[in-house]
Amino acid sequence: MTHVAASNKPRRWRRRLLVALGVLAALVALVALLFVINGLWLAHGETPVVGTAGGAAVDKPASSDPAEIKVLSYNIAKGMLNDGTWRFDTAHVDERLAKIAALIRQEKPNIVFLSEAVFECQPCSRNQIEYLAAETDLKHWAFGENYNFGLPFFRIVGGNAILSRWPLTPVSNIPLPIQKPFYITKNNRRALFCQIELAGSPLLLSAIHNDSFNMKNNLVQAKLELENITGRPAILAGDFNAMPHEPAIKLLQSSGQFTAVYDGPKTFPTSKPDQTIDLIFAPAGWTVVEHHVPHCDASDHLPTVTTFRRR
Repeated sequence: MTHVAASNKPRRWRRRLLVALGVLAALVALVALLFVINGLWLAHGETPVVGTAGGAAVDKPASSDPAEIKVLSYNIAKGMLNDGTWRFDTAHVDERLAKIAALIRQEKPNIVFLSEAVFECQPCSRNQIEYLAAETDLKHWAFGENYNFGLPFFRIVGGNAILSRWPLTPVSNIPLPIQKPFYITKNNRRALFCQIELAGSPLLLSAIHNDSFNMKNNLVQAKLELENITGRPAILAGDFNAMPHEPAIKLLQSSGQFTAVYDGPKTFPTSKPDQTIDLIFAPAGWTVVEHHVPHCDASDHLPTVTTFRRR
């Protein structure tokens, strides 16, 4: 009997090992399935998301014909969410977001364009767009997703955003060349387009964050953004990742569709700015009243602010 029991013991361990491996394989398959479901079916993709902060009453369009429009553009670098790993410091992020909100309140813009804004991140449980809208007078917000990485219950969703004093109508969130698979977060870009009614006329708004590494592709993206406007009056703002002397910005400048400041103060990097890559383009015919780059250490970029007089 002892001999039979001893001979069965290795078999039992083999069965247990096979069961454990089967359970592990099933768990891996389930996680992979949830990852794909999140990236392909639960992502917002090319559909902009719009809302109002704190249940704010929906304002009427700007029918009073405002003579001047103040625009702020800021790459907020995800609030410096992490250090490139899955380590997150919620208090650190909240401190930076509070600085950004204070800056917006101080500047009192009519419209804010945000690059690298985080819509969802379970480790920090903070919707940065809704937070900034709630903490300022810009209660109307829109978000355009660039990436959605993770599982339905544990993911990070980031992209471009717009805050506005006036209601925003979603238009599109167009993919930009070279569009990458959903699981690639680095340099995966879309351009957010929304619309407001300004003195009874539509005005297109686009939040931009173009290619950081390939200047040829950066130019292709700028061409697509320009084509998407199709001659409509528009404000384009964000992190173009191109200097005023480079082809993408020269293209926008030569189109004759915009007014912009090309020789303003440098905006990147914050510690020692030597590049002007954060720009604001307003409709041709508008004039620049004032332009400045306030100091704020909440991001690796500096914000840029321009006040325009409408014609």
